[in-house]
Amino acid sequence: MRHALLIAAALLLAACEAPMGSSEEAPPPADAPVTFGPDYSGDFDALGTEPFWAVKVRAESVTLTRPDQPEVTTANPGVRADGEQGVWDGTAGEQRLVLRLTPGECSDGMSDRRYGYVAEVWIDGETLRGCAAKTDALAAQPRP
Repeated sequence: MRHALLIAAALLLAACEAPMGSSEEAPPPADAPVTFGPDYSGDFDALGTEPFWAVKVRAESVTLTRPDQPEVTTANPGVRADGEQGVWDGTAGEQRLVLRLTPGECSDGMSDRRYGYVAEVWIDGETLRGCAAKTDALAAQPRP
């Protein structure tokens, strides 16, 4: 009797599985990361004109450069999502540096480069506007 129950259980389990060669995909594992919205991982370069400025987001730091101004470098606090936007909010001494990227086509007005994000930088009460893209995406485009 015991053998009959084991055989019946094995047959029942085999019947529940998808047939071999089935095109159905298995669901992702329960601990798989869930991603929504734009990908803000990795390095970014942002820039603007009138006035000229540039921000480099790297794993360890966020750096703002402007002509005739001291460079401002903060530790990279990591990006936080604000809706579809990505925001880096750091401090360097007593200065607060905030970079906000919004997905969307953007033109620097001076080159044929394509940028996938609109950039906004806030530093010491001043707002700078421009464009941004992942660093590797810019490297694949012609230099300005």
